[in-house]
Order: sequence, then C-alpha cells, then structure tokens
Amino acid sequence: MAVDVLFIHPGNQKKTYQDLSKEYTAIATPVWAALIADYLRNRDIDTAIFDVNIEGWDENDPQAIASSYDPDLIVLMVYGHNPSASTQTMPAAGRIARDIKKYNRDIPVAMGGIHPSALPEKTLQEEEIDFVIQGEGPYTVYDLINALKGKSDLKDARGLWYLKEGLPSFSTPAPNISNLDDELGSYAWDLLPSLTKYRAHNMHCFQDFYKSETEDFSDIRSPYVSMNTSLGCPYSCSYCCINAIFGKPRINYWSLDTVMTWMDTLYNEYGVKNVRFDDELFILSSERVEKFCNMIIDRGYDMNFWVYGRVDTIKDSLLKKMKKAGINWICLGIESGNENVREGVNKKIKKDIKEVVSEIQANGIYVLGNYMFGLPDDDLHTMEETLKLAMELNCEYANFYTVMAYPGSQLYNQAAKRPDCLPPNWGGYSQLSYETMPLPTKNTSAGEVLRFRDEAFYRYHTNPVYLSMIEEKFGAPVRRHIEKMLDVKIKRKL
Repeated sequence: MAVDVLFIHPGNQKKTYQDLSKEYTAIATPVWAALIADYLRNRDIDTAIFDVNIEGWDENDPQAIASSYDPDLIVLMVYGHNPSASTQTMPAAGRIARDIKKYNRDIPVAMGGIHPSALPEKTLQEEEIDFVIQGEGPYTVYDLINALKGKSDLKDARGLWYLKEGLPSFSTPAPNISNLDDELGSYAWDLLPSLTKYRAHNMHCFQDFYKSETEDFSDIRSPYVSMNTSLGCPYSCSYCCINAIFGKPRINYWSLDTVMTWMDTLYNEYGVKNVRFDDELFILSSERVEKFCNMIIDRGYDMNFWVYGRVDTIKDSLLKKMKKAGINWICLGIESGNENVREGVNKKIKKDIKEVVSEIQANGIYVLGNYMFGLPDDDLHTMEETLKLAMELNCEYANFYTVMAYPGSQLYNQAAKRPDCLPPNWGGYSQLSYETMPLPTKNTSAGEVLRFRDEAFYRYHTNPVYLSMIEEKFGAPVRRHIEKMLDVKIKRKL
C-alpha cells in the first residue's frame, strides 16, 4: 500500500536499558505518532506507523519499508518512555535516518519531538534528514506533506526547519493547539501492532503478579497503553525539558468525555487493563480527578492505572475514590531529601512528604517515588539525605535518576556554557546505558554521582525492611522478581 506519511517510532531497548530490557522495562505505545497519524487521516492524508520497539530495525528495513509503504514522507517522532527520554532516543533515530538515506536519498525524512524542537538547527545539521518539526507537530506535518505534493509552498509550512542553500531556514512558528478535542480527538491505536505486544513496567502490575502463569509475568503486563489526557506542565523546574515543544509552561486538557471514549475503546475493543497516563500532572485539578474516577466507577471497568502527581497536589479526600477507580500507582516527584537542593531547581514542595506518602498508602494505593542525584547544589552528604528519606518513606518502588542537562531545560542552557560538563554524544543522556554521563555538581564529579546512584538503587531494593514490605503486600513472587532484577548488572563507562 502507498501512504502519504509513514511515522517511524525509533528506539533501541537493548542499548538504552542494557539487559534490563529483556523483561523489566516497559514497551510503551508511541503517543505522538498515534495522535498525529489520527489527525492526518481525518484530513484525508493516508498514514501508517512503524514501531521499531516492536518490529526491530536493521539495514534491510528501508528497502522493506519502501516496498510495503512507498511513503511520500517519513516522520521520525523522537520520544521515549517518559518525556525526558527524547534525547536518549536520538542515536536510534539518527541511525534510522542514515539507513533510509543510504538506501534512497530521495525519500524525504523529517524529525520531530522534544529534542529536535529544543535544538532544531543542530538537529538539522547533524542528522541525515531534510526537515525538523518544531513544536507539537500536527500542523507542521500536514503543511509539509501538502507542500511536498505541490499544493502549497514549503516556506508557508508552520513550525518547519529546512535547509535553504545549505543553511538552516525556518518558516513561521506553528501555533499551539488550543482545542485538543477538535484537533487531536483520538489515538490511531489500530495503526499500531497489536496492543498485546506492548507491556507495562514490571512494578505497575506487582499487585497482579500472583495471577500470572509465566515466569516473566508477560501475560499480566499486556496488553498495555501509555497515553495522555493533557499536554504540558504549568511548572518550570529547571531540570525539566517537557515544555520545549510548547514554548512556555502551560497545560492543556482533553475533555473527560473524550477521554472516556478512549477508555471505552481500549477496554471493550482491545481488552486493555493496564494504562499509564503520561500527563506530567494527572493529579492537579481535584475536580477533574474526581469526575474521572466517577466515570470509570460508573462503567464498572476493572483497570489498572498509573498516574503522576506532585506531593502538594494530592487531596486526601480523593484517595479512596481514586483507589476504587483503579488508580493503583501514583508516581511522585520527590527528587531530593534536602529542601535547599530542591529549591535550587525551583522544585518547591509545600506539604509534608512523609504524611502524604503515608496517607496514599493507607488508602491502598502504591507509591513510586522519583528521586534525583546530582542536582546543582548536591554533594555526597545531601545525596545521602535523599537516600535516607527514600528508605524512610519505603515506597513500593523507587526510581533513582542522575541529573541530566536535557536539551530544552534551563539546566542545559546553563551547562552548555561549560561543554566539558555535557555528554560527548546523545547516548550519554540515557540513564541506564553504558555511555551515561550525568551532569557534575559544584561539589561532585559525574562519576561520583553515577556511582552513588547505582549504589543507592541497590541499597534501597535490597533493604530487608523494603523486601519484607514487598512480600507482605504483593507476595513471594514479587520479592523473587525484584531480587532477580538486582542480579542484572548494569555496565558503566565512567
């Protein structure tokens, strides 16, 4: 079949997550490719999606793709399992672009996403591509394919970077989407491989592991969907890059009536139970959260939701209803155990962290605590404070990150003045890769930060108090699963 636009979702699970990729990480659905593909086909543009994380990739794929799809335009949407994962996906996206151009230089290739939006000129000059999509993307891709078909002029394509006489040239900014219901009304799930090929993160399904008939619990973790009910974030933490595609801190919602049409389709047509809402702050408006819960409860859906929230946006009065609706996991950005370190990156938490976590857990909801090592004011003492807080909170799972100066963040703009502090290639921004190179602090080297992070992850998840809690809440299979995960050794260059 011939299509106008082929979206390719790039990735390299093995390189990004090393041996953890075999059974411990998620395989997430490509949110932006599915949204923009649906936008285009509703405007009579034929589209398709090729997901490398499912299909794999080698040097023979460009020929196979050209034969199967004969696309007029290939669009690489550079995202990852979470918004900040865009830069770490660049090596995979770059390789795909090079392979396509090696096979046939006449196939137009565009690249979009957070990283290309943050560094459009650099991306256009470094990569084997013809165009960079800056911003959210739907308007730009629509204008671009019409220009390639001779229906309009390239210079009028909104949000587009291209080479003109060998130099980067920009058209005009693309406006942000104002009404998501009208413009991006649905996801093109039907253009993806079977949703049974996607899987939830291991911890997302801990509470259901006892039902599994497989050793890797794959029958419990699939089918799976990661998706958004809002775009953007109204906050401006200096380490975050998510607003690079929106131009400023903002949040834009789909109506809950629209969201419920998605839930109806996923639950009734695709049999999806496990859903991660990738909204930076799903728990922001208590009124919206309560209405969402009521709508799910009224439908009687047995679903397993993972959502994100700030410590100071959690309303105690809503927790019981959230649990009843299937919100089993709340991910909290705790970041640091030292208040001065948090304030140094504009992360102000106005509630008592311990009280909030205890209240969530008292209502039967599990907490995924996110912590960061290597914030600008960190030293070995403050990082130890963070680990101590994590162990006191004893969340059901913990993510320990090193600080990366992601393109599009304030930290990147600051660190770019000292290029020796940045990774020498985009692969160095991948948290679990061999090449990882965190941002050094005023007081600690990149290597010290990384070693502390890896040791902290091991100390936390081998803590007898933690393992006893896990076995009591989830059973012996989950404890064995965590212990087996800890046997996977992550190799580091630093």
